[in-house]
Amino acid sequence: METIRLTPRLLTVADLAGYGNILADVGTDHAYLPCYLLGEGKFQKAIAADIAPGPLQNARKTVETLGLSDRVSLRLCPGLDGIEEGEADVVAVAGMGGEMIASIVLIEKKFPLYVLQPMSTEERLRKSLAEGGFRIEKEALTREGARVYTALRVRYDGKIRTYSDAKYYLGRVYLDNPPEIARDYMKKKKLALRKSMEGNHESGHYEEAGRVERILREVEDYEKQF
Repeated sequence: METIRLTPRLLTVADLAGYGNILADVGTDHAYLPCYLLGEGKFQKAIAADIAPGPLQNARKTVETLGLSDRVSLRLCPGLDGIEEGEADVVAVAGMGGEMIASIVLIEKKFPLYVLQPMSTEERLRKSLAEGGFRIEKEALTREGARVYTALRVRYDGKIRTYSDAKYYLGRVYLDNPPEIARDYMKKKKLALRKSMEGNHESGHYEEAGRVERILREVEDYEKQF
């Protein structure tokens, strides 16, 4: 069977997914992730879901080319709407903003394991997960081009958690990854915080500017440990 080569970002998602019976890939586009995991023998079947007909047609071509039509179920649906609870033991949602991923995951139906790869607003995703009863088990950083991405392995346990704003920015990046790549990842997050702080100062929103500055200082103080 022809094999799929994943980008470093998606390969990290595949590694965190591990092994299982059925993988559900939400926002599948070309279905590279599920086809790779099936080809590696890590899953027996997969569900490839996308909200738009075009990407799902791309997925169909990939699946048919690889001879996996009998093992991949294609679903045209938003998020997890077309996937029943219990149909998959691992759900992957990659390549979207953190808030969009949170809106997909924070629904009534639950699955055993989630692997999430946000393209932005990771801090908002972490906060939503914590307040929604999800536990982040691991965060894996990877370089792709000039950017550093994080992927989160997450389980639902129903326990509501509340952390500091700085913790939502830091996540587990220093706990689960070498300091060098963690610092590179945090450079972008700290730059965004500085820009927010300066913008709020210029707009006269001094209370918000002070809050953002506190987050930045907490992050910088935490980093000194590594």
